[in-house]
Amino acid sequence: MPSTPPLADRRPGVGVWLFPDRPAADLVAFAADAERAGLDEFWLGDEGPGRDPFSLLAAVATATATIRLGIAVTNPYLRHPAITAAAAATVAELAPGRFVLGIGPGGDLALGPAQVERSHPVEAVGRALRIARAVLDGYPTEGYQPRPHAVTAPGLPVFVGARGERLNRLASELADGVFLGGVPSSMFARTLSWARARRPIDAAIYVNAAFGREAAEAVAPQMLYAYLDAPEETRARVGLRLGDVVEAAAAMAEGDESPARRLLTGELLDDVLISGDPDQVGRSVAERVRSLGPTSVGFALIGDQPPDVLERVAEAAATIRTELGSTRP
Repeated sequence: MPSTPPLADRRPGVGVWLFPDRPAADLVAFAADAERAGLDEFWLGDEGPGRDPFSLLAAVATATATIRLGIAVTNPYLRHPAITAAAAATVAELAPGRFVLGIGPGGDLALGPAQVERSHPVEAVGRALRIARAVLDGYPTEGYQPRPHAVTAPGLPVFVGARGERLNRLASELADGVFLGGVPSSMFARTLSWARARRPIDAAIYVNAAFGREAAEAVAPQMLYAYLDAPEETRARVGLRLGDVVEAAAAMAEGDESPARRLLTGELLDDVLISGDPDQVGRSVAERVRSLGPTSVGFALIGDQPPDVLERVAEAAATIRTELGSTRP
């Protein structure tokens, strides 16, 4: 069982999630600027053989003082869970009380390049949660035997990032919270009901956001991955066939975005991407999460965004706080 209490006694935070596709120094600078702009959280994805989020967040930890840092999410296939937990504990030493470890099954972007199969994801994530908690809290478990040199971080929050029912129910039993990213808005309530089936755990709900028409047009095809890695139930609800999504993703990997653009029209795109000016984006996010009681909300910024995107994020965050009645202390 998790060793830390939920964050329900804290006000909802507002943050930002980034795909680690920018130069490392730029990502560190962005995080420092996000803290100065008043954001509460800074999350990085872990996309396999790309920039390493643990290394980046260690650097971010030394460049910031208050912003919460997280990985959303790393997977149990490319790293042993004990090594993942040790890396998390190391970052936590540099950012005491500010780090969150997110674990999930991983998607095609993370596992595909390494040609690693996502086999038995529920069992794999469950084992990773068990071993990570043992490492962090310093006790033995099946698959892990601590040594005198082992690093620990008792009480470090561990979240699950997943979209399906079984993994979210697993999170309700074993994790401190869930990170809901890439989940269509129409599935927020259902997904969160699974995650809180056993206990009222924390929920970070992050939506794909684009500030401005050009940014929305550019990023639209990439929203295909929200449906590629989604449970079959999600695709069925919107009338998408897995084969069509797979073919469109393969074409996009070869540089042809047209199949993805043909699939993602109207409500399908609106369900996974919020775009507009900062006030519009903020109001839309608040409306979609208002009844769900998240402990934090935020924006997943994918692809090219306007140069002043952080200013626009801060404006949208202010709107969310106003709409949800959340003010900074």
